Amino acid sequence: MKKTVKPFFVAYGSEPFLLDRDLEVARSTKDRQATVLDGEDLTDEQLVTLCESTPWDEHDRIIIVDNAQKVVGKALAAYVDAKDPADVDTVLVAIIRSDKLPEVWGKAAAKGRLVVHQKLKTWDNNNEVVRWTIREALSLELTLSEELAGVLFNQLGGDLYRIYGELQKLKLICGSGKVTREQIVSVLSPSPKPDPLEVAEATVNKDLRAAMFLLSGCYRAMGDEANVPVASSLVKQVEKLLVARSLLDQGADETAIGPALDLHPYRCKVHVLPRARKHTVPQLVSYMRTLRRLDVEVKGPSLSKRTLVELAVYSIAR
Repeated sequence: MKKTVKPFFVAYGSEPFLLDRDLEVARSTKDRQATVLDGEDLTDEQLVTLCESTPWDEHDRIIIVDNAQKVVGKALAAYVDAKDPADVDTVLVAIIRSDKLPEVWGKAAAKGRLVVHQKLKTWDNNNEVVRWTIREALSLELTLSEELAGVLFNQLGGDLYRIYGELQKLKLICGSGKVTREQIVSVLSPSPKPDPLEVAEATVNKDLRAAMFLLSGCYRAMGDEANVPVASSLVKQVEKLLVARSLLDQGADETAIGPALDLHPYRCKVHVLPRARKHTVPQLVSYMRTLRRLDVEVKGPSLSKRTLVELAVYSIAR
């Protein structure tokens, strides 16, 4: 958007870190007044009214809509169709947290710019997270070998937020230049005792690799004693998401759902609702039946408790 200003900027996909980065770049635009909206609480008519209004100081604007996949409709379609590509007094940015691009936003992108941020692959022969880590290091004037980028990946999985945080630490230590193994080891926090809650959170977040990695850590540290707390944590997480998803389907937002879960609305919005949206109520009900049986099994005489827990984590997270 810096080189050639266009009336629309559309970003979509399933990698939240990269979508959040686009949102923050748009928000920090210095030569425009920025307005950030959440599509969860916005109709397309309201958005169009704002876009067509004239600011009191007539300053150029950038209007950013997070969760823009929720904002579709005839009013928005008409606005996009009528928009002159040369009219950039108001730039509309859409952050779409979905693998699918709604048709109306596809039309907007055709008059502007489209960026796709799909989840990075972590296959053994095609690890996009490792390559991304190397590129991010270069943007910070750090030279990171593929081997050491792999060390970060093995410790942190595919969590780009945590990887970028460690790169920021390396920047403080190294300033610039080649990163050594000793420096990597110095910034990686000592591994805490694996927490069954983290296993459950990664599971309901449908991050299979992280869930299985954390589960393995629990078994290494706790042995078969991990079975009961992991199963219990899974039950609690799914119960929480079942309440959240049910209320979402009824049209409630974080201000209503947070108190129902005994959570601050902001924490509910950031940590619970994104996970809840990855499941449907029927799916969560099915998970709950499975986990109730699992809870009984791991507390009983079953000889295959660990296998049952692993299968439950796998079936929910995949």
